[in-house]
Amino acid sequence: MTGVFIDTNFFIYMNTPTKTLDRFIEQYEVELSNNRTFTNLIVLDELIYVSKKKYSIPVEVTLEFIDSMILPFTSILSLEENDYYVMKDILNYCSKPSDALIASSMKRAMISELLSEDEDFDRIPGFNRRWLEL
Repeated sequence: MTGVFIDTNFFIYMNTPTKTLDRFIEQYEVELSNNRTFTNLIVLDELIYVSKKKYSIPVEVTLEFIDSMILPFTSILSLEENDYYVMKDILNYCSKPSDALIASSMKRAMISELLSEDEDFDRIPGFNRRWLEL
C-alpha cells in the first residue's frame, strides 16, 4: 500500500482557528489529490483530547470535524495485536508508545511517508517524515 499517513498535529492545526489554517487546508487538498491518505484511531483519540484540553474546542465540534473532513477522505488503519509486538521494538527509537504504535500500524500497511510535526519519527528507520514550510 502506498500513501501518506497524517499525524495528529496536522489535524489539530486544521481543527483550530489559527492564522495558518488556510495553509493546512491547502496542504490537505494537495495530499488528497496526490496520495492516498491514512491515519488511525490513536490519531483521532489524540485529536479529540488535545483539541478539548489545550484549545478548549468542544468534543462535538471535533467529532463533526472528523466526520466531515477526515472520514470521507482518509482511510483509518486498524490496530491489531501484532502491532503491540512491533511497537515494543520501535520503542528503541522513540520514547512515546503512541508514536511507536502509529509507526507499527504504518509498517504493517507498508506506508513509509508521514506528514507530522513530530521529529521523534525521524529516529525510526524506514520512515520519511515531512512537514509544511510555514
